Amino acid sequence: MKSFILRNWNKLLLSIFTISAVFIAITFAVDTTAKNLVDDSFSQAIIVFGSAKALNAVISLAQGTELSLPFFVVAIGEVLDPVNDLVEQFSLVMLASMTSLGIQKIFLNFVTNEIYNYLLLVLVIVLNIWLYKRFRNDNKLRDIFFKVVFVLLFLRFAIPMISYVNDISYNYFVKEEYNIERLNENIVKVKEDVSKVNQETLQAKKESSIFDKIVEKFDSEYYSKKVQEYTDAVDNSSEYIIDLIIVFIFQTIFLPILFLFILYWFIKSIFNMKQA
Repeated sequence: MKSFILRNWNKLLLSIFTISAVFIAITFAVDTTAKNLVDDSFSQAIIVFGSAKALNAVISLAQGTELSLPFFVVAIGEVLDPVNDLVEQFSLVMLASMTSLGIQKIFLNFVTNEIYNYLLLVLVIVLNIWLYKRFRNDNKLRDIFFKVVFVLLFLRFAIPMISYVNDISYNYFVKEEYNIERLNENIVKVKEDVSKVNQETLQAKKESSIFDKIVEKFDSEYYSKKVQEYTDAVDNSSEYIIDLIIVFIFQTIFLPILFLFILYWFIKSIFNMKQA
């Protein structure tokens, strides 16, 4: 027995590793939390996307507001054009982020599916039998089979781990400076401020008398004040949006691309390994 262990210690370690991995996979020990983390991230992205679209809507409404001065017309919305352009670009980033999270959910559902897990169980059983029982001229086929099984094992745990890496990196390294909830609240406040100025402007136009409207046409201070109100309403909004772009690109685009690079490197390394 002792001599068998000494001769086959590397195979025994491999057996322990693969059997333990399959056992953990079948018990779904890491899956529930991973799925919840991805669902939470997706829900959060939808909320932020909704806030961005709501801000885009009130800015578009403001862009239709015109104040007539003698000899020319001031379009209040022009003050908001840079912010509106940034919001539209941010909406594209959020769309890409939600697409990335949706793809992660699909892959997560795929590798945590019972069919995948039981297939993995069968493959690991065959692998362990093949470790100790050799067949004639099986070197090439055995080598390919072992590598494929290890790739499937890697995917089984690596894909759920993406959500854990996202959560840990956000909570411990990103959240303090780029808090998504706080930034979203700021975006909502900007939307409410712009909406309030819109309502006040439209209400003032509706309630003003003909004489007031004539006086307004020659009151430059009125126009300066109104432009300043819109400027104050969107104050710091660009900073909030850029911060959100940074955090969502990091979480939902950069980290998955990094994972794909690691996956490519791992698979390449596995298939470049010399036969043991």
